[in-house]
Amino acid sequence: MLKELYHGEISPSERKAEPDDRLTQKWLKLSAEFEKTLTQEQVETYHKLSDMQGENAVRDNEVLYIQGFKDGAVLMMEILGK
Repeated sequence: MLKELYHGEISPSERKAEPDDRLTQKWLKLSAEFEKTLTQEQVETYHKLSDMQGENAVRDNEVLYIQGFKDGAVLMMEILGK
């Protein structure tokens, strides 16, 4: 794994979790129903907010991944007695 990581063959940000189709369908249905109650301007604002939430989720995942990696390294050092 270290060799693949060094050569850029592993890209954790490109790994995707299996989607929960039930949750996705539920979100899409609820979102569509909600949008029907909004004006066009409100729909545009809602889309912008949804996009921002997605961008924040990506950033949060990156921060959590890095922290998890650091925690794993500290754990390995403790296990090895260093």
